Order: sequence, then C-alpha cells, then structure tokens
Amino acid sequence: PPTDPTDPPTTPPDGSNLSIGAGSDGSSKGGGTSYGNVRDGDMSTYWSPSGSTGDISVKWSSATTIARVVIREASGSAGAIGSWQLVNHDTGAVLKSGSGAGTITFTPASLRKITFRITGASGTPRVAEFETYAG
Repeated sequence: PPTDPTDPPTTPPDGSNLSIGAGSDGSSKGGGTSYGNVRDGDMSTYWSPSGSTGDISVKWSSATTIARVVIREASGSAGAIGSWQLVNHDTGAVLKSGSGAGTITFTPASLRKITFRITGASGTPRVAEFETYAG
C-alpha cells in the first residue's frame, strides 16, 4: 500500500557512510583489485589480499568518530572471511574481533585510520565495501 503522506520520511538507519570520499590502503592486494574499491559504493568492485589474510584500511585527514563498521563481501565470496580484528590504526588498539562479514558495532572511537585485519579465511576473501558510520 502507498505510504501515508503524513508519515515522517525514513532515513537510513546507519546515517552517512563516512568511507565515501575517504582514503584507503592495505597490506597487499590481489591482481586486478584496488584499495579504493572498498569505499566506492559499488558492490561489483572489490579488494582482496594477495593471499588468504591481509589488512584493508579506511583513513581520513582528520580525526573522525566511528562506532559502526559494515563489511560487505563481493558476490560469489560470501562466507570466505573467517576470523578478523578491527583495529584503531592510530593506537594499535583492537576495537573488536570476531568472525564473518557483516555489521560490527563497538564503543565509539575517534581516529584517523581504521583497519579491518583478516586473520583467517577459507579461500581468498573479497571485500566489496568497508562502510564506516558514526553511530
């Protein structure tokens, strides 16, 4: 049914993806992939490490507060990401650790660079998007 025009407009629950327009780098990249592919909003492009493990980072020119990350795997590689750590690259502190892709929430941190470190995988993981949110 159509939405009642008096209903308030809906907004994305996560707010703005702060990765769009940011920078990115990593520990290695497999052939044909790019670090920038994880922050372009395009699920058809991706980054993969040269092996089964590696780091991918999103960075800003000034401190940015992040409290939620969403890792999206490329089509055909769902489930490849095994264990991981989410690291505040500025301090080396591990913000969260776990397994599998998806939404990661943690205590808000002000940082200039955040790293998703894949420490275990089945095959070669492919990260299509590394989204970052303030809340």
